[in-house]
Amino acid sequence: MRSVGWGILGLGNIAHKFASDLLLVNNTELVAVASSDFKRAKVFSEKYESKRFYDGYSQLLEDDEVEIIYIASLHPQHAKLSIAAMEKGKAVLCEKPLAMNEYEVKKMLTVAHSREVFLMEGLWTRFNPSFEQVQDWISDDTLGAVRYLNATFSFNGLDRGEDSRLFNPEKGGGTLLDIGIYPLFLAYQLLGMPKDIKATAHLTTGGVDQQLAILLTYENAHAILYSSFTHNEDMRATIAGEKGEIYMESRWHETPKISLITPENTISKSFEFNGKGYSYEIEEASQCIREGKKESAKWSLNNSLELMQLMDSIRELCGIHYPSDRN
Repeated sequence: MRSVGWGILGLGNIAHKFASDLLLVNNTELVAVASSDFKRAKVFSEKYESKRFYDGYSQLLEDDEVEIIYIASLHPQHAKLSIAAMEKGKAVLCEKPLAMNEYEVKKMLTVAHSREVFLMEGLWTRFNPSFEQVQDWISDDTLGAVRYLNATFSFNGLDRGEDSRLFNPEKGGGTLLDIGIYPLFLAYQLLGMPKDIKATAHLTTGGVDQQLAILLTYENAHAILYSSFTHNEDMRATIAGEKGEIYMESRWHETPKISLITPENTISKSFEFNGKGYSYEIEEASQCIREGKKESAKWSLNNSLELMQLMDSIRELCGIHYPSDRN
């Protein structure tokens, strides 16, 4: 199996987690990293043993050894940087959310198709083994038809200041795009597109959501979802079916522990993750590159588009707007 050459663009906290897992995945190589800050690029490169580092993004895009680039920048830059990479013929794994809105996602998909390059959103929860097991329990009818889903994602970020990434609209702040996307992903992946959406939010003075509640209605099911930057909580997800319940233990989006409880039996499973859990999306993207695929069958471009359409609908209901919405 041949090695796949990776590059990382944008070297913040999420990039560190990703790079540490990349080192654990066989037949992959961290070729180059890039930041707008020379010192940050150099330190990052030394820590994760990349061949090269650049203090400019354009140099990474021109590196012939880099086959796929992980985009780890702030949300508002995802579309622009992903398109720039794809225009240079690079495959892209872009950190979630794929973009700021449906318009940007469609632009990205158009470039991916025209340039015939691989593109995938980095929703790492989708690829971890505990989530794969949850899907198996549902697909093989062990759980029965799903009737109810409850998932939350919250932490207290109130002490970080209004100019932090969390609360600044210019940086794509707000809970929905940052953490609310996880509960929404869970409902979408297991139940599909809803018939009706209700949502309400508490907004900051800057107009982004610091607390958000969502009710999704399906033909025969409901999903209650919640995200917040105002408090900590035990984040456990519940999936109730006609034959039993699945519990994804805290923190559910990265949990190695899940249980299926039915009247007849209780099945508990624990998984030993390879690294922090980003390794599984790295394996999926790398294998797609080896096989010449342009998207993942596990998390397709249409999946990303529909998830963004849901987020746009929720933002409209709650009056959440960003500068990028004017473009």
